[in-house]
Parts: sequence; structure tokens; C-alpha cells
Amino acid sequence: MNKETSTLRSLANIIIRAVDSMERAYAHAALPLPSLDKPFNPEDPAEALAQNPQVVAASKNLVAACAQMSATVWNPRRTMLNNALAYQISSCLHAVSDFNVVEVLREAGENGLSVKDIGAAVGVDPGLIERILRLLATHHIFREVSPGVFANNRISSTLDKGKPSNVLFANRETRFAGSSGIAAFVEVLAEMGGKSANYLAESLRTPGLLPFNLAYNTTEPMFEWMERPESIYHVNRFAVAMEGTAAMEQEDAIFRGFDWGALPCESVIVDVGGGSGHVSLTIVKKYPHLRVVNQDFSSPIETSRVHWKENFPEHLDRQMVEFQVHDFFNPQPVKNAAVFLLRHIMHDWPDDQAVLILKNLREAAQQETQLVVIEKVVPFASAGTPADLKMAQIRGAKEPVAETPLLPNWGAAVADIYLYDLTMHALLGGIERTSQGFYELFTKAGWKLVEIHQTPGTQLSHIVGVPA
Repeated sequence: MNKETSTLRSLANIIIRAVDSMERAYAHAALPLPSLDKPFNPEDPAEALAQNPQVVAASKNLVAACAQMSATVWNPRRTMLNNALAYQISSCLHAVSDFNVVEVLREAGENGLSVKDIGAAVGVDPGLIERILRLLATHHIFREVSPGVFANNRISSTLDKGKPSNVLFANRETRFAGSSGIAAFVEVLAEMGGKSANYLAESLRTPGLLPFNLAYNTTEPMFEWMERPESIYHVNRFAVAMEGTAAMEQEDAIFRGFDWGALPCESVIVDVGGGSGHVSLTIVKKYPHLRVVNQDFSSPIETSRVHWKENFPEHLDRQMVEFQVHDFFNPQPVKNAAVFLLRHIMHDWPDDQAVLILKNLREAAQQETQLVVIEKVVPFASAGTPADLKMAQIRGAKEPVAETPLLPNWGAAVADIYLYDLTMHALLGGIERTSQGFYELFTKAGWKLVEIHQTPGTQLSHIVGVPA
């Protein structure tokens, strides 16, 4: 038996074991595996089971092995061209979300709707909408019920904004309000991220300008560009999109790493750049003995006041939460923090600016203050350990490694980490960091990296530091 045949058989065995594991988990719970052909229902117990760490681990092996097997056996030239054309998928996702196709199909029901009726409902040429939907259905997004008739499936329905289609068409500016944020997130990634990413090569030849600058013909950083009056739609969509990042995680994922319950009574959590404060709100709902200071710019802070009043008014009534307008590039005003919490903040910034943010926190920290950074930690695509032996002394820093012959990082099953990384670069000059990258960042800012909680069932890690 030659090596490649042996590799295929090994991959097939991984697939079989992963399927067995998933089937056992669903059989034990007396639940069916969620159907690809049915709309996604976050309240379905079967969907909750899909987030169980055991099922996630099996799914991860399954996805990695299937993708590696496909890459091994398929024509490499066709594989290369398919990857080069993959931008068409994101552009079609943006189009169907922008024109509320998912909501129109939701109203049509499981039997679907003809492209003629879809086109009439959304104001798009039926022939073109058919081509868009067929491309997506070929990638298991939507399903073609019969020739020229399409319906939602488990994947497409995640774009549902939860409103009647006529309401969405009547007021495009507010169509994301009250949604899960997934559609807004997809549109930001597909439109702004996609348009910017097309300028990656050109930006490498243009020092000082990011792909975003070239795509939008501006020298302003993205966040400054979004402050323009004409960018208000982008601002509102972006705000909801950031809430959508939380919808990607189970609510209890925040409790699978750092031990918030161990903090003493009335300890202060400073939610730095916290937006609506939905993460710190989740924490103190479980541990109401903790105080929160939510910090951000004025517009997100006003949104935060409303969010807390609607979702946890008791904490406001007890004066256990404070809303503070603050720019984290300025000195930190809170001097009694037990924890500085930064979720999805560091990846927005290159190292020099990220160090400045952390230095401001370090200068305000007490000796017992802890820094909790919640981010993705980028795994290496090769086996082995970083050259810096100091990393070996940090609890949780050792990366899990997939079984052979899978790529050590699980390949396609974690590909979104690397996609996010280059999207952050294209838009902001930001970076998703390796564990070594966080170690160096903390050290430059006066913090000591002491532990990395690689939280089960989620890609986000809790990276913990203390004053050096």
C-alpha cells in the first residue's frame, strides 16, 4: 500500500470515528442531528447539543479530515481556481442579505418560491437571482427544491433578521436593529472586508496605506472614516455586527475560562471598549456581587445604557454599573479595577498601538489587578513549539495538536481564524496573534502573561496577565 493510499485510509478512519462519536452523543440525548435542509432554530435542543464540547471536537475532526481528503484527491488546478473564485460566494452572500432574500423565503415556507416570485419580491432580475442562489445552493447555502424554486436551509437561515420582509424594505437604515447581528456581520465582512481584501497585493507595494485605504480612496483609518456623516449606515451596521460576534458563541462560553466567581464582593470589572456591554452584563447576571464600568465612545455608551436597562435593570437600580465615555488611547481613569476586560479589542490594532492601550491600563492597575484579554489565539500550521522556551512556563500555552495525518492545527476546521486575521489587517492593520505574539505584547506593555484558558467549545481564549 503506497503512502497516499494509506493517508486516505487514515483520513477515512478519522471520519468514521467522528461520525460514531456524534451519533452516540445524539442517540444518548434522544435527539436527531440538525437537518441541513431545515431552517436553523437556536432554541432547538439539538442545536444546543451541537455546541457541546464533545460534539464540537468530533465535528472538528470530521471537517478537517473531509477537507484534507478533498484536497488530496481533487484536481489541484481546479482546486486552485475554485479558491481564486471564492470571492463570488461572499459577494453573493452580501447581495442576498442586502435584498432580504432569506426573509422572503422564510415567509414562503418550506416549499420555497420560484425565482420569478423572488425577483418580483426583491426587485431583482429573476434570471440573475436564480444564478446567485444556485451558486450558493451548490455550496449548501439555500436549497433548490425543484428547478428554479429555492428555499432556506440551516445555513442560509442564519442570515434571517427576524422581521417581516416588507418592514425591512420600507426602512433599510434600521433593518438590522433587534436582529441577532449575524446578517450585519456577514455584510461587513463580505462588503467592506471583501472590497478591501482585493487590494492586498497593491497595498504591499504602497507603504503606509492599508487595503481599506485603497479600496475606499481615503487616507483615514477605518474608524475615523466611519465618523463621517455619510457613513452612518456603515456605523449602525457595524455596531450590530459586533453584537453578532457574541451570537457566534454560547452565552456560557464566557464562564469556561477565567473564574469570574472567584472575584471578591464588589470587585470592579472595567469593560474596556465594551460596546453595549453585553459580555460584562452576562458575567454579572451570574455573579451580581460584581461591579461593572463599561467604557466606550459616546454613541455605544448610549446604546449600552438602553441595553442594560432592558436586560438587567436591577444592576442599575443597585448602582452596580457605571457608563463611562472613554478613549482607551488616553490614560485610564479607573484606578481600583480588579479586572480590565478587553474582548475583541487587541486584534483591531497593530502592535505599537496595542501596546499603548495596555500600557494605559498598566499605569492604572493595582498590584492585584488582572488583565483578561478575550481573543482568538492563532495556532501554528506545523507541529513543534515556538523557539522561546519561556512560553513553556505559561499555564495553558501549549497548543493541542490534531492526530496524524491531519494538519496539526485541524486545517479547514479552523480556517476562519486565519481569514479573520487577514480581514483585520485589510480593514484596520490589526492582527490575530499567536500565543507568542500575546506574550511579547504583554511584556512590552508591562504585563506578565500567566495563563491562557483555551476554552472548550469555542475558538476564543481567555489570556490572563498580571502587573509585571
